[in-house]
Amino acid sequence: MSKTRTFKVDNQLIQRAPTIFGAKLREPSQLALPGFGGKPPLGPFDEWAAYGLYALLDPKNPGAPVRTTPTELLEVLGFARKISSALAGYETFSSDGYQMVEEALHRLFTVELERQDFWTVKTPGKKGRPRKQLVIFRGRIVISYALIYPEGVTPADLLPNDQRENVNRAKHLVPNAPPIWKVKDGPRPVGIEYRIHPDLVRGLTGEDPNIGSTTMPFKIFELRKTFGRNPTATRLLVWVMRQTANSLTRNLDVLANELKLDTRRVTKTRDDLVKSFEMIKAAQVIESYSIVTDENTGKMTVDFTKSKDWYLTDPGEGVDE
Repeated sequence: MSKTRTFKVDNQLIQRAPTIFGAKLREPSQLALPGFGGKPPLGPFDEWAAYGLYALLDPKNPGAPVRTTPTELLEVLGFARKISSALAGYETFSSDGYQMVEEALHRLFTVELERQDFWTVKTPGKKGRPRKQLVIFRGRIVISYALIYPEGVTPADLLPNDQRENVNRAKHLVPNAPPIWKVKDGPRPVGIEYRIHPDLVRGLTGEDPNIGSTTMPFKIFELRKTFGRNPTATRLLVWVMRQTANSLTRNLDVLANELKLDTRRVTKTRDDLVKSFEMIKAAQVIESYSIVTDENTGKMTVDFTKSKDWYLTDPGEGVDE
């Protein structure tokens, strides 16, 4: 049996995902407010795009810049190909798919984030039980982004302003947005180069301080189309991926709090979680699940078992909450 193809995502991004990626994009006027009015500044597809960027990192040097193409990223993200009459019947991806990826990458490169959380931080070589400490993140998820041109073409960022143009599709979202330069009247770019913020790969490199990483199977992207517009289901899917135990029991309200769902609307949040478990079961990520309600307290408990095809058994794969 062949080993499941996997990639790693820094736990900082996963832990903060509920406060970063929301059900819909914020308006520019909201983004200009300090803290974005307490609402996630990025959309659901941006989260999947971010995981796609992690999937393309060099496992031996995840902090290094990555050169790729939008086509490769579309393949990773599980977009469907179609027959193109313009390309004499060859298969390609839709222009809408390319636009979705481009806009998401531009937002990940443009939107500034500031988050503060208390977490148990791993400190290599330090004896004793780890203690929680304040972990602050300030910056953009994608710290650098550039268009790549054929050999011999001067990079756009080295050209004078009259020979280049800023094509950042997200520049209207925040003041002083970083530019993405394109050569005017030049050849088409052959790819892109990006680098994820150094603080968001510490869990992959083991650099101090970090809170570890989570290993995910590449086939999670096969579920993007189904889960992509449902942030609750996506949060639950990623949470299930993180669990190292094959079977698990959780109080449903405690789980809702872990996933940073709206715990004030108890009935709706419980219903959303149950529907999300049903989606995950239908996708065969879990073999089964059951919900038990305590007649005396009204508390609801969920038990589930991962499917063997989605249970990562190698040491260090996944992480318990």
